[in-house]
Amino acid sequence: MNHREVETYTLQGDGEWNEDALVINEAAAVYGVVDGATSLSPYRNPEGFTGGYLAARLAAGYFEEVNGLTLEERAVQANARLREVMEAEGVNVLKPSELWSAAYIIVRINTFSIEYVQSGDCMLLCKYKDGTLRALTHTQVAHIDQRTLNRMAELIAGGVKEPVELRRLLMPMLQDNRSKANTLEGYGVMNGSPEFPHFLEKGTFNRANVESIYLVTDGLFTGVEGWDKLVAGIDHKGLKGYTDDLYTAEQEDARLQATLRLKVSDDKTGLVLRFL
Repeated sequence: MNHREVETYTLQGDGEWNEDALVINEAAAVYGVVDGATSLSPYRNPEGFTGGYLAARLAAGYFEEVNGLTLEERAVQANARLREVMEAEGVNVLKPSELWSAAYIIVRINTFSIEYVQSGDCMLLCKYKDGTLRALTHTQVAHIDQRTLNRMAELIAGGVKEPVELRRLLMPMLQDNRSKANTLEGYGVMNGSPEFPHFLEKGTFNRANVESIYLVTDGLFTGVEGWDKLVAGIDHKGLKGYTDDLYTAEQEDARLQATLRLKVSDDKTGLVLRFL
């Protein structure tokens, strides 16, 4: 159990705060990455923190506790607590666009197996000793994002170039996307909704011949590269090198011409666990 090496890195994107968070609970062998998403309303707490920042850290705090609960039980408790916090802050929890949310991938390392829970589009990838790569999770938000990117491409083709104007025109679609959270037409994400437990992804796989696992927030992948390329890049450059290079490339494409995306640079967080 102790023969493992952990590599982590997080890099703030263009937002006011880094809304990603890391989970490292060595005593319970629990690890993860969390990606907070700010509501589409301009909420800030007295310290100036966004809803996404607060949601990410609330989720991370629950998974870092050593209290004997399963990952699923912690996920359900964190979701319920998030709703309580939002209500206390005056957030209209019946309006999807105002909800704070958090995507995450959390794992627990057992002697013979690895458990996981997933929310949103954070990914868990596993590499075996023979080089085989396996994606244990699904980017639940990909189909929603693709529709938005298709509309974005239409706007650009029609002459809209400025990122701020693009986002203004896309706002009605972004609001509609939020209404699909924790529904059969959308995706599962921790946002305080009572329906969230039904959409929490979870599972267990055995550790036989597992060489390493990779936990990443969506800022580390664009959908253009395959998982093989992502893992090869991380293995070759290290998490920091891969992440910094990606950030540099995005900043050089600040007008979103080379790769369509909703932000110039999203927050990026990764955790690699190698079994020695």
